[in-house]
Amino acid sequence: MKRSKAITLVLLTSTIFLGCERDIRNQYASWDDCVQDFKDPKKCQEEKQNTSTGYRSYYYGPWYRPSQMNNPAYNPSLGTRKSVGITRAGWGSTAMRSISS
Repeated sequence: MKRSKAITLVLLTSTIFLGCERDIRNQYASWDDCVQDFKDPKKCQEEKQNTSTGYRSYYYGPWYRPSQMNNPAYNPSLGTRKSVGITRAGWGSTAMRSISS
């Protein structure tokens, strides 16, 4: 019985930690920058954010895993530096991190 509980605990813990790797996506200041990076307008999405002076549009590429951040196939902004930040998914909040050097 103890062995069964230990296996269940390991599986449950592993599932929780795997779920913590929240997807990310690149944020762009212009539609053109996003399309130039991903070479396909279908991969870019516009989102409007309410600001104190009205609405501002941001453009996002497709979601990918943080472990793929250094792979140009998922993060083409590595070579172009067109992205102005990264948006993280999950828990109802948005976090930004600059990727420029």
